[in-house]
Amino acid sequence: MSIPLNEETEERIFTVKGENGCVNEIEVRPGSIGILSADCPDRLCVRQGFISDTKLPITCLPNRLVIQLRPVSSAAEDTSLPDVITY
Repeated sequence: MSIPLNEETEERIFTVKGENGCVNEIEVRPGSIGILSADCPDRLCVRQGFISDTKLPITCLPNRLVIQLRPVSSAAEDTSLPDVITY
């Protein structure tokens, strides 16, 4: 899934369901994104907080979820690269 954070005007929450019934609740805010809750044992992904730059992704290894921000390019954007990956 690709979400252009620079175009978000309101907060919204959605759920990502993975294999084996794992669940992550994600909140998108204007300019940032974070995991609100997860059913993984350690919940390190929730403790990472919200990210608004490309320095570090949010990773939930038990649920195989990665949220990574990409810089907006001035040329035509390459939509073939995902922002959120689940394995």
